[in-house]
Amino acid sequence: MRLQLITQLFDPENAIKGLSFVKELASQGYDVEVVTTYPSYPGGKIYPGYKMKLIQVEETDGVRIVRLPSYIAHGRSAMQRMLSYLSFSLSAFTYNILIGKRPDVIYSYYPPMIGGIFSALQATIQKRPFVYDVQDLWPEALTATGMLKSQRTIRYIESILGWIYKRASTIIVLSDGYKSALMEKGVPEEKIHRIYNWCDESRINNQEREIPAKKEHFDIVYAGNLGAAQALDHIIDAACIVQGQNSAIKFTFIGDGIERDRLQKKAASMKLSNVFFKGRVEPELVGAELQKADALLVHLADDPVFRITIPSKTQAYLFMGKPILMAVSGESADIIKRAGAGIVSKPCSPGDIAAAALELSQCSAMQRDLFGKSAERFYEDNMSQKSGVTKISFILKRIAGKVQHA
Repeated sequence: MRLQLITQLFDPENAIKGLSFVKELASQGYDVEVVTTYPSYPGGKIYPGYKMKLIQVEETDGVRIVRLPSYIAHGRSAMQRMLSYLSFSLSAFTYNILIGKRPDVIYSYYPPMIGGIFSALQATIQKRPFVYDVQDLWPEALTATGMLKSQRTIRYIESILGWIYKRASTIIVLSDGYKSALMEKGVPEEKIHRIYNWCDESRINNQEREIPAKKEHFDIVYAGNLGAAQALDHIIDAACIVQGQNSAIKFTFIGDGIERDRLQKKAASMKLSNVFFKGRVEPELVGAELQKADALLVHLADDPVFRITIPSKTQAYLFMGKPILMAVSGESADIIKRAGAGIVSKPCSPGDIAAAALELSQCSAMQRDLFGKSAERFYEDNMSQKSGVTKISFILKRIAGKVQHA
């Protein structure tokens, strides 16, 4: 089966459905072509070793990778991001219609919506099924982060997405909440498949997972984007409460984002000696940083759309086999409870978060080890790449079979 993955994000960038995903499909006999662009995320500069060309073709472990030009978003503005999405999607569409071989199945992964528009058009022209992978629920995600406020624009986006959903053969979503939300929009249940994301298992070193006995400090680590959606002011406020009760508990932020400078200034103004910012860490070094932690922290703003999402760091944290402090409402909290992988706290509630941090720090090494092993087991059974690829492969074969027998 010829499978075409269309994604603006691809290795060496950090992409969930990246090289390891397509290599696994290729090993199962799929003839895979990836249509992507030149790596530039998140810095807004093309990676060393790459140069923007009209077309560049690579072959890696049986996977054909086609890189096409696109506008590189150097800043963080929504307009630049949309221009980047549009330019890549136009490049991919032009290549796919005029040059590329017609696939048996089209898999549209990234960017959201704009990529879906052009994949739907390609599928219509080539008379081929396409899978639409929903990683962000639009327009809800845009309104939750304050990027979109115009009701007219919201209605326009909803009408476009309705058109995409109708034309997609299958829609893959990352949570049960997303599935319910799409069903409320009129998408038939049988068209939607919830397949949990996985983490980049090949880049995260989780081999040495011993939970150490209590040491001088209890390190709670947050790793990921420091943006508006994460609402990390509440973690700083929680750290202030904790500092007055147990100075051995430390909060470490690994990563970058538009809120980083402001958060650092806030922590400094509050004279917090238990808050540290390490900045961005190379993907291959993230596992080692997480391994040093006593507990791993997840936090999102308390918005309805975030109650039905699962932050991508959840999978990495579970895979690491570490106790988790989950300060997110809804489905993410339910997963941690179901897995027995840590302690759940209300989001945006410094007092509740502080209490959870103190409770975790007081757990015995045996209890923390149990949290970690439960996390690892839940990931392996429900969220591993092996589990996800098996489900996706079944879907691909089913929809390709319908075309062949039509």
